[in-house]
Amino acid sequence: MKTRTLSIACATIGAVLVAGCTAAYKNSDACAQTMRGKFAETSDQKLAISHTGVGINGTRVVVEGQFEPSAASLASEAAAASAVAAGASPEEVKEAAASAAAAVSASAASGAAAKPAGKKKKVVRGAAAECTFNGLNLTAFHWLAPAELAHPADTSGEAAE
Repeated sequence: MKTRTLSIACATIGAVLVAGCTAAYKNSDACAQTMRGKFAETSDQKLAISHTGVGINGTRVVVEGQFEPSAASLASEAAAASAVAAGASPEEVKEAAASAAAAVSASAASGAAAKPAGKKKKVVRGAAAECTFNGLNLTAFHWLAPAELAHPADTSGEAAE
């Protein structure tokens, strides 16, 4: 009689422990899929997931990845950074970024791409997102990086005023 009770208790404890671990794995996969979906809505670039961190029994998940930005976005970022460094006004920064992006797209459209003298350096940008879960249900999703996607939570409240 004691053997049967002990066997049932051990089997129950094992099932509970396995169920808790499964939630963490399911939540990390769900967060990675949500991150890929939301990134695809804003960009046509391919996102590669590099790391997933799970904490507090799967209730918080942070997913890290990387993507290669397009040449036009790199040119506009470089032009904006140089304009800001030169002390330009926000309007001038926007104009510099737009003209740099137009120049890159025009040179790509003309087909007159000259081969560079050396190897091209691969530019990779990081992306990160945080998901909060209640059990297996996603309750919150926040972008941590890149800066274009990571908005403070109270921005929508300021826009309404």
